[in-house]
Amino acid sequence: MASFCKVSVMAFVLLASGAFLSSPALAFEANEQDFSLASEPSSSSDQDIIPPALRHYLFQCLNKLGKECRPLFFAKIFIGEKNEIPTSCCQNLVQMGDKCHTAITNAVISRPEFSGNATLFHTRSDETWTTCSQLVEAISPGPSA
Repeated sequence: MASFCKVSVMAFVLLASGAFLSSPALAFEANEQDFSLASEPSSSSDQDIIPPALRHYLFQCLNKLGKECRPLFFAKIFIGEKNEIPTSCCQNLVQMGDKCHTAITNAVISRPEFSGNATLFHTRSDETWTTCSQLVEAISPGPSA
């Protein structure tokens, strides 16, 4: 049952990530064990809804977040899973920065299939950021005297 649920979430992340960004630069490719970003395109199509400069920025943000962490954050924020984000993923998120986190969230919410729940997704996104920030702060060594 857990395996079916994991596969279902992975399939949803794959489909939704490609659909919400309409950009090969940000689409997830999936195989049985791994998520990775497709290579960044050298040119954009007229159908892209995200300007090339923003696509490039989002691509860099997603790379910083890490392929193992992206589906966990997507499931938590956009599916509403109650999964606990690993400390290493929280560290990646905080190192990536709030600006990147907000940009990724807004890119997803800009898609019609997600825009109807924008308030809920922003709330989950803020909660996720706060939880990870507090975790990273708690485990970070303080300034030495």
